[in-house]
Amino acid sequence: MSTSKSTPQNTIIDAKQAIFDKIFKENQELREQNKELKRILNNFDCLAKEREAQHQHFENLEERILKADNLYSLATEVQKLLATDFSIPIANIALIDSVKKSSGFIFQNFLEPVSSESERELSVSITEICEADYNRIFPKHTPLITRNPAPALTELFKSGPDTVAEIASAAFIPLLSRSRIVGLLNLASPDPDKFIPGTATDAVEGLGRKLATVIENNLLAAQLQQLLRTDPLTKLYNRRVFDEILPIEFARASRYKHPLSIIMIDLDDFKQINDTYGHAAGDKVLQMVGELINNNLRQHDIGLRYGGDEFTIILPGTDYQQAQSVIDKITRQTNDCKISINQTTDIRIKISAGLATYTEEEMDSAQSLQEAADKNLYEIKRRKKEKN
Repeated sequence: MSTSKSTPQNTIIDAKQAIFDKIFKENQELREQNKELKRILNNFDCLAKEREAQHQHFENLEERILKADNLYSLATEVQKLLATDFSIPIANIALIDSVKKSSGFIFQNFLEPVSSESERELSVSITEICEADYNRIFPKHTPLITRNPAPALTELFKSGPDTVAEIASAAFIPLLSRSRIVGLLNLASPDPDKFIPGTATDAVEGLGRKLATVIENNLLAAQLQQLLRTDPLTKLYNRRVFDEILPIEFARASRYKHPLSIIMIDLDDFKQINDTYGHAAGDKVLQMVGELINNNLRQHDIGLRYGGDEFTIILPGTDYQQAQSVIDKITRQTNDCKISINQTTDIRIKISAGLATYTEEEMDSAQSLQEAADKNLYEIKRRKKEKN
């Protein structure tokens, strides 16, 4: 009797235990699901905050780009903000070589403030890419994101023989303005996972379009400034540039204790050429001298038509002996040159050249350097007259 009575009770207990176990297991599963859901929501929240911060960084970068008043401040600002806000340690802008050459860009370099730090930064902030190479690598003007970029692309991060940090991944963004390609925005990192092929590029492409427009506007402004400062006859810079550049170069020479020389050139008996053969012949002579000067300039030398038949050459980082060699070369080439006035008449010309080199003991201003060169030119012309 007792055995038969206990069986239903045990069955009830077993059923209750089974229900309890089931509920407990379901609650455990719900708790795990809630934990996973919280983790996912936290991830979404972090991702949203990251996206918001990134969006704010992009807005800040675009705002600073629009405020840049020249290419150098633009490029260095881009470098700085990409490093601080996006953890992109290597970045620069590569201009298409034909765009750079036709833009007056080089003239802008002469007018930059004197600063060793800024000069170091600017040396790698803007490089250039050959137009043929660009068309070969970017035929559709689409961004290129790659690990271990080819040597031709890593070269874009160099401005000379100096090497850059090892590059494990990189992104190259074409800069298109009104369907005209002006260059590339180049980003790189030693981290192979910083730039992953196949990832979306919408944000950086949008940045590239804004950057391209600002760059093109700056290039046009630089081109206009160069036209205003170029002598139309000889294609050398004019007196206005001399007045702007010499104080800047003098400040550099004084700060870094570098030599600085200037050459003042005057054509001998130029008035007689105009009086005898006419002003058209005089213009030919001036053009020839301008061409000879331009052909003997190094990258950072500045050749100018000072006015009338007077020319000037500013030679940064050049001592007296080196500058005298420049004078000897131009004088020799001038003496060897014949200028055809008409079918029956050729003329030869001669020049006189004065030279002065910056010395800390004797010169305290750009004006004193110019006066020393003028004085030397006057003495040379006086001695020539005494011999005649």
